[in-house]
Amino acid sequence: MRQVFSSPRLENVERVAQLLEEAGVQTRVTHGRSYRGGLRGNFSYREGADAKPVPAVWVVRSEDQPRARALLRELGLLDSTRGDTGYRLPTFRSEAAETPADAGRKRVFRMKLGLLAVIAIVLGMAWFSQLDDGGAPAPPAQATRVLAAGETATPDALAVAVLAGELPRSADEAVCLSVDGADPQPSLLAALPASPGPVIALSQCPAGTIPRLSIHAYRANAAGAGTITLERLEGAGATPVAETYEVSRGRDGGWRVIELL
Repeated sequence: MRQVFSSPRLENVERVAQLLEEAGVQTRVTHGRSYRGGLRGNFSYREGADAKPVPAVWVVRSEDQPRARALLRELGLLDSTRGDTGYRLPTFRSEAAETPADAGRKRVFRMKLGLLAVIAIVLGMAWFSQLDDGGAPAPPAQATRVLAAGETATPDALAVAVLAGELPRSADEAVCLSVDGADPQPSLLAALPASPGPVIALSQCPAGTIPRLSIHAYRANAAGAGTITLERLEGAGATPVAETYEVSRGRDGGWRVIELL
């Protein structure tokens, strides 16, 4: 065994032994309580050198001695600048009283550290945000409607009439749509009859084999009559097929596809 702590006050020795036992270090206390088990209420640090033997804590296993000394040193119960017998009791006061000026400087220092931490967090978030923005693919730009000479913007009702029979017939089908070289207006998408599969704007169309429909080149020949082109592209690499139809507007305002030209 090896002695690691001693104190004239038995309560201190018992508390140190308890701390070491809780840390898994097997200890033994010498010169502890008498068989009566009472506390030494008449204890005084001013007792002479010929007083009773001083209670002490011993480490039973020699391999636990370094760990026990380290624990005591962390708790402030062992003065590392002294020899093996250099032990001291814990103190709850600093050597010098802290002045108001010292407290103010410490408070300012802590505020500066907190401000620097906040700045570092903000800069880090901004940096990671730039990385995310740089790595994410840019959304496809929506095409601008450009009409050739003599062409007129396609009315929604006319587009609905031309698309009759072209919309998806099952939930696993989809089509991508453009009108006059741009995405269809929300009003047109809302006017289309319900279909099991989705109708996707051209700018949002994923790459693959989804068919693409393009309505364009509406030319009004006379009041309530004209021609319009429907172009189909069955998938990537396929050859587009364009068909021009004669269309007419009835007295009720509805559009009809007359024939394929």
